[in-house]
Amino acid sequence: MPLSINGHIFIEIGEGVSCLGSDELDPYASVKEKPLREVFVSTFKISKYPTTFSQYANYLMATSLPFPQSWLPLSATGFPAILEERGNYPVTNISWEAANAYCQWLSGVSGEKVCLPTEAEWEKAARGGDARVWQWGNVFDANLCNCFESGRNDFCEVTDYEAGASPYGCLHMAGGVWEWCYDFHSANAYLSALLINPVNLIPAYQRVVKGGSAFCTKEIVRPACRDWTNSINQGGGDDGFRVIIRPYQ
Repeated sequence: MPLSINGHIFIEIGEGVSCLGSDELDPYASVKEKPLREVFVSTFKISKYPTTFSQYANYLMATSLPFPQSWLPLSATGFPAILEERGNYPVTNISWEAANAYCQWLSGVSGEKVCLPTEAEWEKAARGGDARVWQWGNVFDANLCNCFESGRNDFCEVTDYEAGASPYGCLHMAGGVWEWCYDFHSANAYLSALLINPVNLIPAYQRVVKGGSAFCTKEIVRPACRDWTNSINQGGGDDGFRVIIRPYQ
């Protein structure tokens, strides 16, 4: 059975060579996605879904941290109403530091090495290791993800859009919420990426975010698309995260 921690269902991604970036065959590719490279990524396990409000609330209560102001008001039960209305939605307004602290807590309670994915790990889980444009293939379909073209104009439950799963079975890796990666952002990172387990650890004010959100267009929700958000305790209204277990580090 798949490993489950705090409701996270983990999918094992086996070691092997994986494509990173884009080439001229992708009409939406930007300069900082190039060149398309093949890199080796060691085995890891990744959460099938983005982290939800309910999962993040468990962390806040276990560590005696207050609920964010954006979660108020409280319902008659004494808990934020948003947990009753959107408990299975991806949690948002999360900074990189908050996402990393959640990983540290989850590591402590589980005994596993829980962390944020590197950009290479995230991209492999989303694309299945090849150079496909979206996680389901090279032809866009607004019915397979929650993005601007889908017309929802809002977030949704993490179990929605099952038909748009990645080759490994991960959901919402196109649209939904932007997802933090471990890497610092550099526009030229792919030019000098290591061939084995690449990760950019050169300090910067920005960290990588991947996947786009419910408000992004089809060219932005491609797995190869590279973007960033300031990492100094800032998290936007469509910033969330997904966790992995990395046994080798």
